[in-house]
Amino acid sequence: MMRMDQQMSLRPELRQFLAPQMQQSLHMLQMNSFELDQFIEENLEINPFLERLNGRETSLSEIAGMPGSPTGEMDEQAEQDYEQAVLGRSEWKTERDYMERYHEGGAAGRNTDLDEVWQYYQDSITQDESLSAHLLDQLRIAALSPEDHAIGERIIINDIDNRGYFTGDTHEIAGDLGVPEEQVRRVLDTIKKFEPTGVGAADVVECLLMQCEVEYPGDEELKRLLESHWKALTQGRILQIAEAMGVTPERVMELKGMLSRLDPFPGREYGAGTPPYIMPEVTVEKIDEDYIVTLTSESMGSVLINDAYIKEIRSRKMRDDERAYVRDHLESARFLIRNIERRRDTILKTAQAIVDLQREFMEKGAAFMKPLTLEEVAEKVGVHESTISRTVNGKYIQTPQGLFELKYFFSSGVRSDDGGAQSSTAVCALIKEIIEKEERRNPLSDQKIADLLKEQGIHAARRTVTKYREQSGILPAKMRRTY
Repeated sequence: MMRMDQQMSLRPELRQFLAPQMQQSLHMLQMNSFELDQFIEENLEINPFLERLNGRETSLSEIAGMPGSPTGEMDEQAEQDYEQAVLGRSEWKTERDYMERYHEGGAAGRNTDLDEVWQYYQDSITQDESLSAHLLDQLRIAALSPEDHAIGERIIINDIDNRGYFTGDTHEIAGDLGVPEEQVRRVLDTIKKFEPTGVGAADVVECLLMQCEVEYPGDEELKRLLESHWKALTQGRILQIAEAMGVTPERVMELKGMLSRLDPFPGREYGAGTPPYIMPEVTVEKIDEDYIVTLTSESMGSVLINDAYIKEIRSRKMRDDERAYVRDHLESARFLIRNIERRRDTILKTAQAIVDLQREFMEKGAAFMKPLTLEEVAEKVGVHESTISRTVNGKYIQTPQGLFELKYFFSSGVRSDDGGAQSSTAVCALIKEIIEKEERRNPLSDQKIADLLKEQGIHAARRTVTKYREQSGILPAKMRRTY
């Protein structure tokens, strides 16, 4: 296959019009419905060629301005003729052809060169993404075995918090996944080499030490200050530290100043993805024997080209700068409309794939959740894992079992007797069910719960039970006892 840099150098005219569109498309894919609505409002304020779709039913092809779609009194050919004659450009046909070829299914209707350019942008452009999405992007291109990739995904999704710290337990992860603990540690060490520097650290000292290796390599005094005198430093004991290290107080203050330029919480620069209020992007409805996903009206973000404004300016004699203004804003409007459609299509396909793969959850609830990875959904949808990561972040789905964030359906597995795995979400639900049925005067310890799970064929260590119990907000046994 031709290398991407060679391919792009062969298609400079393609790169020129794809770059801004792809960047906007990826940016919009990461937005929740509230953020999308704000983004559209901003564009409506600055672009006279856009207008809201107020109430009337319109097909996606009409909204996108695809061939054969009505556009008021100004049909497609008239629009092209106007652009060529008045604006002095005929490139629209090239861009229109590209969008048609990209959206049409089947190998015959797809341009593989263009597909790879889209893939390149999917892989290389990120804006305002979550920490987990950023780390998963790096994991995907890391030179690891498929098993190590699965371990890395488990660590990133379950055990890296919003600060960027590793909050899990390598022994517990090894037990859950049925792999050697040394293998888990090795994968964690790989993640610690990812950006931002300091991610994967167990605590603030390790985080700062990792950053010091990059920012101040070879500074042994700084390393000693962190490793041996961190607590004293947080208490402001400068003279005590200076005496213990055999340096001047001024040198300790200098070292402290160097540390102040580091980031003790490297994950904070990435979006948490929490919307001001929760609005589902999609809903699930059972029709006959199938679960069908549909987009909510809030997620549609429907806008149209303002035909009235186009008709108004058609009769106008324009200067060159006015033509440039019309050309740029009309192109921007079309980009936005097509990217709205692309976002809808990706969310809908992703949500339907998740629902199909988690059918038992839809039927019976959390205890029947299956382990699910980004890779599985990406393969079903036909996109890259990074696309799925962006799609599920901050998006919610209304199901027969309640309202959930799409990424809720991705969880690691706990080994079971049949050689398969139970999802961590299902194990959490089973733990909750066991506790609800316990005798209140003699509540079950975490070890006893682990034993009961083992009787059901689920191998979960005591520490795993403790972690899942705490995640569910359930108190320990001694605090659940009633008399």
